[in-house]
Amino acid sequence: MNEELPGFGYGSALFGACAAALCLSFTPARAQDTGAPSSAPGSTTAPAQPTTPGQPTPEQPTTPSQPTQRGAPALPTAAYTPDPNPYYIGVGQGFTHDSNVYRIPSGPADWYSSTTVFGGFDQPISRQRMFGRAAVSLNRYFDEQPLNNTSYGFELGADLATIENISGSLDASVNRTLAAPTSGLNQPTAVSNLQTTQQANGRLRWGGPSLLTLEGSLGYAAIDYSDPRSVTSESNETTASIGLYYRPGAFLRMGLAGRFDRTRTPKAIVDPVDGSFRSNNTDGNNLDLLVDYTPDAALTTNARLSYTRQTNSLLKLSDFSGFTGSLAINWQATAKTAVYFNAARDVGFQLSSSTQYIVVQSGTGLTLTPVAVAYQNNRVNDSIGLGATYGATAKVSASAGLHYLRSRLVATVETGIGSGFEDITKAATASVNYAINRAWNANCTIAYETRDVTSLASYSYTANVIGCATQFTWH
Repeated sequence: MNEELPGFGYGSALFGACAAALCLSFTPARAQDTGAPSSAPGSTTAPAQPTTPGQPTPEQPTTPSQPTQRGAPALPTAAYTPDPNPYYIGVGQGFTHDSNVYRIPSGPADWYSSTTVFGGFDQPISRQRMFGRAAVSLNRYFDEQPLNNTSYGFELGADLATIENISGSLDASVNRTLAAPTSGLNQPTAVSNLQTTQQANGRLRWGGPSLLTLEGSLGYAAIDYSDPRSVTSESNETTASIGLYYRPGAFLRMGLAGRFDRTRTPKAIVDPVDGSFRSNNTDGNNLDLLVDYTPDAALTTNARLSYTRQTNSLLKLSDFSGFTGSLAINWQATAKTAVYFNAARDVGFQLSSSTQYIVVQSGTGLTLTPVAVAYQNNRVNDSIGLGATYGATAKVSASAGLHYLRSRLVATVETGIGSGFEDITKAATASVNYAINRAWNANCTIAYETRDVTSLASYSYTANVIGCATQFTWH
């Protein structure tokens, strides 16, 4: 899977989550189905985007290793657990109006309610730290009741440190939310499709603040769907990386890393003759040049330039060789204003398939013969995100963000047609947060999204979303 890109969820991933944990920052996502991990070794990403429990994530050019939290219940952070009490629980309620709940051309509008319960802990233990977060949301639509669902998010992890500047981290998570339609052989239809993402990651670091640092990581992720028509998009991914970092000065760190990822799609193509499936393995090999520049506490810059080579066992026309990369800048412009910018170029892969019929000359004349048609998309993904947060007072703050995502598609049929299509998403969001008191928060958000797909099935849609939510947290 490729890196997750800034995006809004089908059904909008913006509001209900505020009922679980109100967030202010609009996150540009990473370029998201196979390809470079969203966070290459040593790189960082912008703050997480507010999400709506029960709402689907947008079709993303990333692999399971890039599962996004958008569209899943927001997981409250340690900010809600001041010492000495490391535990918290809470409840939230949100109402949202979405002008296109299915994210399809001329899709219906509807109101929906998200009722959330959440809890967690963040416990330091000597030099270690353990944390856990959980949220479950009951999402109910007023008219489009087939979209009613229960979404959830669970995460458990630890930050570890020991002698000789050895440190690391472990974490595992499971999330379920509505899935957005993919761009493939047919226009998307109004259907409820739940996406379940499982992920586990580990990182080990030797060197700490020293001149040289050695880092290694392993990861696994899997994505499953409830709709049988999405079976060809189900996949699992394993990633591994190792990098050596050099710190020539107090403000600069440079690194060189090798990164490998393998994504297996067990049911990539179905044979229409006997109903059997053919699998596809996508292997990505990356050489990463990484630069972290932090001249002061107000400015953080992370950059990655990679040479990427991606190959596929089944569909050779989607192989890729070339340069990818990312840039993330976070700037605390004033005491009240923070700005972020990020851009990414990454490679991804996604399959969808169907059965078509061709005319074949046989001994008895012309006959219609079924053939498997494979559609590959999200070969190269370019994204740009820009956003800002403003703390008007101690209790009132606001945020806004813009994002642009373009996926240049490779569409091929086994009989050989088509290439060079595009999938372009543009979105904007703005929100206001009011901290009524230490435990009680309220938030309102508006968002706009437009998507244009030019492929074997060309279509476009727009969506306008507005919603408010409130939550109460016990520490």
